[in-house]
Amino acid sequence: MKLGRIYKRKEQSRRVQLHRRMGWQSIVQIIQGFVKRKISAKVACQWLEISRSRLYELRERWITSLPQERLNPSWLIQRKACSRFSLEVQTFLKEEFKYIKEQSKFFRGHYNFAVLAQQCAKRFGKRFQRSTIRRWAIRERFYDPKTDSTSKVYVRFEMGAIGYLWQHDSSQHVWLPLTGRYASLILTEDDHSRKVVGGLLVPQESAWHHLCVVRKSIETYGVPLAYYLDNHSIFKPRTEPQTQFSRALSAVGISLKFTAKAHPQAKGKIEKRFDYFQRRIPYLCERYQLTSLTQGNKILQEEIAYYNHYHIHAETQETPEKRWQKALEEKRSILKPIPKQLNLDLIFALHYPRAVKGDGTISFAGKFWKVPNSPRHQKVTVVLKPPTSTRKPYTEIFVLHKGSTLAHFVLSKTKYSV
Repeated sequence: MKLGRIYKRKEQSRRVQLHRRMGWQSIVQIIQGFVKRKISAKVACQWLEISRSRLYELRERWITSLPQERLNPSWLIQRKACSRFSLEVQTFLKEEFKYIKEQSKFFRGHYNFAVLAQQCAKRFGKRFQRSTIRRWAIRERFYDPKTDSTSKVYVRFEMGAIGYLWQHDSSQHVWLPLTGRYASLILTEDDHSRKVVGGLLVPQESAWHHLCVVRKSIETYGVPLAYYLDNHSIFKPRTEPQTQFSRALSAVGISLKFTAKAHPQAKGKIEKRFDYFQRRIPYLCERYQLTSLTQGNKILQEEIAYYNHYHIHAETQETPEKRWQKALEEKRSILKPIPKQLNLDLIFALHYPRAVKGDGTISFAGKFWKVPNSPRHQKVTVVLKPPTSTRKPYTEIFVLHKGSTLAHFVLSKTKYSV
């Protein structure tokens, strides 16, 4: 007899749940017929393939539920475990859900039922299942699995002073619609104030273009503590000890911080800024029939100035310029002046190692260059400075050895165009 009960329980455990083996309309018709006494309990149990106690449980739930609730199949699979919470537990959970929905600054609308179960266990000395709390929250309409989120929340950091961290990145987009070509916008933004401290439109981003933006930014505002970057090969070295970008910033005393891989949300501030300019610059360039990036850069600088001085940020409720000046007045700035002994013309250039041949020449850019007083069969550094629109409109080449300039070459004048 005992063995027969064990087999019967095993067979019941393997049985598929009622709402999975029968259509919702059929279940409703059978239960309605049983409630109205048109179908006997024996017949209803046979058709639904459930026990008598389960049938009366469904009958009680049908009678006590509201008409609009009967239209939702969820009442069929609700469990009594949800109603076992004491009044104290329910009061505590209601306060927690109210905090998550209305008061939380960083986790508003994000539900972590495992944490809530743990908090209940600590407070009431009893183990709680997170699935039980989740079902209770659905039943009490504190949580809607269709709209509410349970994913991990990324809390956006913010530095407490200007100059602690500058976010730097580029965005490829059709900035001049009339050209139909993609171009790159390079931006630098102060993390605390949200002020854009550097920007440039270029045909295609390169290490040289990024160095130009960095140099202009630090010459205008000062040297920050660190730059926040993604894992692009221009910024983060792959095989070489340093990239052109990392070498130049290290020489000025700026450290580099990189985002974790596959975490684009970590650069949320600078990504939102790109979205801001993508909604304005292409339209203005088309409106004024602009077809060159030189003209596009004028529009860009006007938009940057307007954003810094007049755009009220949604989180800070202040303009970036006002927040910047406020930090300066409260002495919350760690921006440093550029050391006078540094030669920025040589630092913010492209460096290439070369070996001096026995005849005192080096090979660079497909040519041989005679370097007077050069150390034979030793390494030297070739420094290439492409032309710029604001400084020198021609290309320069320097040959350095142990900090001393061995040679200086000036190539034919070339007009600068971006």
